[in-house]
Amino acid sequence: MLSKSWHHRPVIECVEYAAVSGEFTVLCGENGSGKTTLLKIMAGLVRPDHCQVDLQGRQATWKQARRDLIKHTLYLHQTPYMFSGSVYRNMLLSINQDSRPAEHKKRIEEILKSAQLEQHKHAAANTLSGGQQQRVALARASLNGSAFLFLDEPTANMDAHSIERTLRFLQEFKQSGTAIMVSTHNPKTFEGLSDRVLVLENKVIRQQ
Repeated sequence: MLSKSWHHRPVIECVEYAAVSGEFTVLCGENGSGKTTLLKIMAGLVRPDHCQVDLQGRQATWKQARRDLIKHTLYLHQTPYMFSGSVYRNMLLSINQDSRPAEHKKRIEEILKSAQLEQHKHAAANTLSGGQQQRVALARASLNGSAFLFLDEPTANMDAHSIERTLRFLQEFKQSGTAIMVSTHNPKTFEGLSDRVLVLENKVIRQQ
């Protein structure tokens, strides 16, 4: 249960959300309804006014749970940040450095192939198209092994081909057990993936 105000103006009131492993949730709402704020709160990036978190049966405040939220969740903006250098370097910076270099290479090659990015691995990441950068960000998330993935308008401004590739990659996340929430203005894009559709309206969530 959480609530949030900006400049004393309530944006979210008494919102409750339970993340389920392998479940794909679509979050809809008008511009300014609080979708991005909600995603960032759940990812540990924006502090709410009030939030009670249940972590595997353990009750905690948002502040107490923030370290776990940041560790186990990932928030991706529609224009994700790219590290300088190649796509491969972006991947290398995201992988668990406790594993051996040979394992690094094998894992990165597998993810790049899955994301259909292998032909771009030596290209400068910040020169790729928006859809390709989004897949690079998702590929990095796959290497991080995050249990919860929050995506803010991930297919905005993509062409049909890029959307198809991105949806295919998200299907793999879902099958791996990742809990996913996507904010979007076009829920039909995710009809083949979504398990439930939520609408954030008038500061509260309702199920569609």
